[in-house]
Amino acid sequence: MSYKKIPLADSLPIWNRFEASEQAQHLQATALSPAETIAQLQQQSLFIDLSNFIAHALPMRESLWWCIVVLELRNSDWSELEKDTISRCKNWVLEPEEAKRRFIERRLKQLGHDCAVGWLAQAVFWNGSGSIVEADLPMVMPMDYLYAKGVAGAVNTAAVVPEWEGYQEYYQKATAIAIDIAEGGRGDLSSN
Repeated sequence: MSYKKIPLADSLPIWNRFEASEQAQHLQATALSPAETIAQLQQQSLFIDLSNFIAHALPMRESLWWCIVVLELRNSDWSELEKDTISRCKNWVLEPEEAKRRFIERRLKQLGHDCAVGWLAQAVFWNGSGSIVEADLPMVMPMDYLYAKGVAGAVNTAAVVPEWEGYQEYYQKATAIAIDIAEGGRGDLSSN
């Protein structure tokens, strides 16, 4: 089975985009499809690897959209600044413009990397549509899939910060959302 948004027969190209944990490395050597890999990672509760795999498997905008929808699962835990930043990131995904991306960069400086929303802002800034240095400096483009590191960082941070008991259910919902997006949906599970 292949997903509409992850049209690969084999997961190896995705594994090559990030460093898997020691516990997940056995899956790299198998010729599993992305759908089979996601199922195996989920079944083995290798949630950090699962988030990394999904973030690196989906196309950039879908990966960012997945992150936004997943962070909205914890909406009641975010400050007003964080909620506004998520909204601005969502707006950028729907209508990508450089001025919006640069505004999100300024928000990132306010939020830092101690929170999931800060990592989302970082992912949007690293998306590959513009330079990752100050606007008045010569252009420096991000490495391939750098945004995916930010996406995985956001999803995994939101699983545990602020601390709560629901992280396993959160990862189950995050995976269901990712599968819906991979199949061409918008990650809205309420209609399922």
